[in-house]
Amino acid sequence: MIDYLASGWGLQFLSAIGTSLTVAALGFFFCILIGILCTLFARSGFRGSAGLVSLYTYVFRSLPDILLLILIFYTLDGAIQALLHLVPGMSGVRLSAYVPAVISTSIVLGAYATELFRAGWADIPQGQHEAGRSLGFTTLQSLVLIILPQVYRKIIPHLGSLCLISLKETALLSIIGIPDIVRTASIGARSTGAPFVFYGIAIAIFVIFAILCSRIFAHLEQRVRQDRAGAR
Repeated sequence: MIDYLASGWGLQFLSAIGTSLTVAALGFFFCILIGILCTLFARSGFRGSAGLVSLYTYVFRSLPDILLLILIFYTLDGAIQALLHLVPGMSGVRLSAYVPAVISTSIVLGAYATELFRAGWADIPQGQHEAGRSLGFTTLQSLVLIILPQVYRKIIPHLGSLCLISLKETALLSIIGIPDIVRTASIGARSTGAPFVFYGIAIAIFVIFAILCSRIFAHLEQRVRQDRAGAR
C-alpha cells in the first residue's frame, strides 16, 4: 500500500479527499439552510405551504439517493447551460460539474434537514415566540437570538448523523464523473490490478471521517449539556 501511495496515488487521494470534503461541507451547509427556510415556509401560514414542504420531504426521502442525484445533476446542468446561452458572451462558458453536484446534494439532504428542524421547532413552547415580541425584538431577531439556538440544542445529535450522510453522499459523485475518493479508488484498482488495496484505502478514509465527525458533534453536544447545567 505504501508503495502505491508513494508512486503518486497518495497525491491523487489527497486531491480526492479535498474534493469530497468540499462537496460534503457545502452540501451540509446548504442543506441546513434549506431546512431552516422550508421550516419557516411551512409555518408561514400560507395556504398549502405545509403540504408542499411535506411533499418535498416525502419524495426526497423516499426515492433512492443515487436516482435523485443523477436526475437533479443532469437537469440542473442542462438548465444552467441553457440560461448561460441566453446571456451575451456566456454561450461558450461551461459550468463546473461541482456546482450542480453541490446543488443536487444539498436538495437531497435538505429533505432530511427540514424534518429535523420541523421536529425541533415543534418542541419550542409558544411562550418563547412571545418572549421575543415582549422584549421588542423583530421577527428576525427573535428567530436568530431565541428560536434557532433552542432548535439547535434539540437537534444537534441528529446533525451529526446528517453530517455523516453528507460525507457518504459524496461516494455517489463518482457516477457523474467527479474525481472523489471512490472514483480515485476505482481508477487505481483498475489500473494497478490491486482492488483490495485501493478500496481498502477508500474505506479507511471514510471510517476516519466518520470517527472525526462523531467526535466533533459529541463534543458540541457535551458543551450544550454543560451550558444547560450551568444555566440551571
